[in-house]
Amino acid sequence: MAKRAYGTGSVKKLKFKDKKTGEAKESRYYYIFYHAHGRLIRESAKTESKMEAESLLQRRMGEAGLGVQPHQDVKNVRYENIRDALVAEYKNQVRACVFVHKDGSEYIGGLNHLDAFFKGMRVTDISTDTIRRYIEARRTAKAADPTIRRNLVLLRSMMNQARKEGKIRFADIPHFPMPKDSKPRTGFVNPDVFEQLRAALPTNLRPLITFLFYTGCRLGAAQKIMWAMISRDCKEIELPGEITKNGEPLILPLVGKGLDEASTMLKKQFRKEREPVFDATNLRKEWAAACHRLGLGVKEGWRYHGLTIHDLRRSAVRNLIRAGVREDVAMTISGHKTRAVFSRYNITDTADIREALVKVGQYAKIQQRKAAKR
Repeated sequence: MAKRAYGTGSVKKLKFKDKKTGEAKESRYYYIFYHAHGRLIRESAKTESKMEAESLLQRRMGEAGLGVQPHQDVKNVRYENIRDALVAEYKNQVRACVFVHKDGSEYIGGLNHLDAFFKGMRVTDISTDTIRRYIEARRTAKAADPTIRRNLVLLRSMMNQARKEGKIRFADIPHFPMPKDSKPRTGFVNPDVFEQLRAALPTNLRPLITFLFYTGCRLGAAQKIMWAMISRDCKEIELPGEITKNGEPLILPLVGKGLDEASTMLKKQFRKEREPVFDATNLRKEWAAACHRLGLGVKEGWRYHGLTIHDLRRSAVRNLIRAGVREDVAMTISGHKTRAVFSRYNITDTADIREALVKVGQYAKIQQRKAAKR
């Protein structure tokens, strides 16, 4: 048999000694040998056909030529490896979604469900069919489709992160059959109704509620604002990237109707540099009671349904756009990183549609007049 050319790899069956009889035997399957990243790679072709093994060898050498990670390196990467890498990356980016357990371990919301299903699984074994089985298992557990979708977004992020780090290959990332997402909430409050709501809340909560309504800041971020971040004249708040949604620092001047009032309220308070600026004592309880009285929600015992505190963020985005503020500036103020998410907060109601149709009618009328003069 002619000797193979140097650098073309090799295909052969391995010789081994039977432990019981001591006889020399030959492996059932063919093995392929080739060099990648400066080292020799050995891989079972898992076939008794030499032609099929040769075909696999050519494919593997082509991948090596393109700089693709060898299959032998990838096959032992497990779910836990890519999960820990994602948590480390999110921690490095100071993402707000990273939480700390009581035992000090760090995690991301929603990982517990992925951990339970994919525990110990090889990443190369996570196929589209595996993902479909996960979806069915979560639905059986009464999980909502939007929740399942968010779990799978995390899994997809893990795989993409692992690909960027060279742990897996692009071909190892399967198609993700995603369940439908939830429709955007339509809850918002107009400025006139907000004034009634603010008046119905205790005095200590009004600065916080006012700040949320006019800036669109997240409640979690607002509660982390310390007095050291407030200027001496209470006219500016400097938000560090650690507490903003997009990780970018932001200076918010407390100017204009509403925020001027918030600035005045803050001036009357005693400064304690290492303590939170806004008082949120009994916020959710008082919010539910006030909304119930105003007909903005229904409170039955400890249960409450209706306008949420997060709807103030939606209201702020809506008001910024309708006030004529440029979209990029509005996104900077609210802290939204992508236009897609920002658009979900920019709620359209019947009044907006009516105004748009009136404008279309006026435009058509003007065009008709111009045509008649020609």
